Amino acid sequence: MLPTRPPKPELAQSFRDGGHWTDHPIGHFLTRAAQRYPMATAVADGDRRLTFADIDLQATRLAAALRARGVTADDVVSFQLPNCAEAVIVFQAVMKLGAVANPIVPIYRSRELRFILGQSRAKVVFIAAELRGVDVDEMYRDLAAELPDLEWIISLGETSAGGLAVTWADLMDSVSTQMVNQTRAIAPPAADDVCLLLYTSGTTADPKGALHSHNTLVYENRSMIDWFSLNETDVIFNPSPVTHVTGINCALILPFVLGAPVVLQDAWDPAVALQRIVDEHCSFMIFSTPFLRGLLDVSESTGTPTPSIRYIVCGGADIPDALTAAATDRLGTVVRMYGATEGPSVSTADRWDPLYLRISTDGRPMGPTELVVAGGNGGLAQVGEVGEIMWRGPDTFLGYLESALNAAAFTADGFFRTGDLGRFDSSGAIHIVGRIKDIINRSGEKISAHDVENQLSEHPAVVEVAVVAGPDPRTGERGCAFVVTRDHSDLTLGEVHSFLLEREIAVQKIPESVFVVDSLPKTASGKVQKFALRDWTRDRDALPPQMATMTFAATHEK
Repeated sequence: MLPTRPPKPELAQSFRDGGHWTDHPIGHFLTRAAQRYPMATAVADGDRRLTFADIDLQATRLAAALRARGVTADDVVSFQLPNCAEAVIVFQAVMKLGAVANPIVPIYRSRELRFILGQSRAKVVFIAAELRGVDVDEMYRDLAAELPDLEWIISLGETSAGGLAVTWADLMDSVSTQMVNQTRAIAPPAADDVCLLLYTSGTTADPKGALHSHNTLVYENRSMIDWFSLNETDVIFNPSPVTHVTGINCALILPFVLGAPVVLQDAWDPAVALQRIVDEHCSFMIFSTPFLRGLLDVSESTGTPTPSIRYIVCGGADIPDALTAAATDRLGTVVRMYGATEGPSVSTADRWDPLYLRISTDGRPMGPTELVVAGGNGGLAQVGEVGEIMWRGPDTFLGYLESALNAAAFTADGFFRTGDLGRFDSSGAIHIVGRIKDIINRSGEKISAHDVENQLSEHPAVVEVAVVAGPDPRTGERGCAFVVTRDHSDLTLGEVHSFLLEREIAVQKIPESVFVVDSLPKTASGKVQKFALRDWTRDRDALPPQMATMTFAATHEK
């Protein structure tokens, strides 16, 4: 069994007493949806349409095949798959077995895979034949010798990965009707059991394995249904990786709790996305800033309206106020959402909130989650005072797989220490102002990188911007701005200086270095990997001058 750090008994009981934890495992909802809406579309994967009955049958067949190969409730089943129907089936099959699903984001390669599969002691891994131009079969064949716990590599295509390998087709063909019936008869897992091991997607150099239970994930999805008034007539659009917390919820769980279809998109193309949203009448979606920017740009350039959209929930990366406002005017109601792998939905807004709250804040706490800002004296911060954000609630994870990390991650009374900085305003809305590491300490003065990014993002030449602290021999640290510009146009330090002065920003906050880049290094969910930028600034004296215009495309998948 995987080690966990369950909430204190009295806290868990309060979640049950409040109806937040219903003690239904995730598999319950697929069974229910297949009974209520057997012929309704559950998953739209390109031209493929799978009904709820299709998903239920195929997930049961796959669960039977895994069970026959010795997979039990104590085992970890990993998968590194694109956004496809098979990923949905794999996840739901693991839920039926009561085992632990371990989705792995597409950008990870041998180094990260060796760590994740080794630490988790995964028994089975599902892979695509090809992923983002990489021969996945060959990569896993080379890794297998270093992973003694790995017993099976299951490929969606042909495979040459040796004795561990089997194809999806052969695996599914091995299942008899009797095996299916026996699998349907197995007892469901307990709702407090760990069902998801998800590694943080890399805003720090080392990923951490976060553990969720059926109860934490089911509550997370029920809370989105309640908050956004979703029902079975909605259509979910999901371009986020199904191996990231957003895609896991929106594509692998929410459709079955809700009884509504999900439209999958794999490789991001804003023009394709817009057409799919229009054709499929998509109404609800959660994704990060780059997705929103691309969708808005193509809608404006083509004049294509999106009348079906009720909500675009945007999170995972800083969102300029101007982008939120423009996208709301053009596409549909856009609200911010604040959360993390450790707690996916902590604060947001809804369409009835004032425009200011939707556009210029990160929303209201999503009760019953308790969201607090720590003050400098060990108590709680006053309104307007910046401090570390902490939370606890029914969708808060159970702890990290590496249990030694938990002592620093939680307070004694169960609040998760996020490492994010924020403040409450007088309306009760939360403002995320960056990470603790995003503070630039310039001659002893603390400068928020978030404030500078928000202002500089409104420069007409700027598409994306990230500001980090770089070393400075005189002031200790200086602000370094990395910008992606429209049409790869130049942007000088002098132009940045003049623009920010005109916006009446304090001179001390203006970046002292500007680097025009082709792209920013990002996680699969669109978060900028600022540690990579900070590392580059520390090493820049050893790099050739032409690196002032550079690309991080190797780590930017979507």
